[in-house]
Amino acid sequence: MKRRWKLLGAVCVFVVGVTFLRIPWEAEQKSRVERQFHADLEELTQTAELVLAGQEAEAPSGWRDVSRFDDVVCFDYGGWGFGSSTRYWGVNYVTDNRLVGFQGMSMEGAAPDGEGWLWEENPGDNRCYVEPLAPCWYYFEMKF
Repeated sequence: MKRRWKLLGAVCVFVVGVTFLRIPWEAEQKSRVERQFHADLEELTQTAELVLAGQEAEAPSGWRDVSRFDDVVCFDYGGWGFGSSTRYWGVNYVTDNRLVGFQGMSMEGAAPDGEGWLWEENPGDNRCYVEPLAPCWYYFEMKF
């Protein structure tokens, strides 16, 4: 019986620790993406234009991947997790500067949140946060 309580206590400490450590980590990840975005803006723009023109292009160094979803070019910067606890973050280039989320998803029903917008699946737990970085450029963070 004592062993079970020790194990339960250890799990609780782990969950609380991960929760409190995650908050500053999330803020830092956004800052890293923003710094990398501003440093690579010219190269990201050139790559986005090539992709929109139908040409193959590699993501700039430091970025994981580049992909196209209609008229949206998505630059993935990072991801973490597995299954229903997965998160992705990066930037989108949106030609007509409309609000779109991860992989060009619609942000219909998104509500203002801080300096950006937050879309939440209803019912469900999927969430997408988007924040403008420059004309036609948006930071995104998708949580499944």
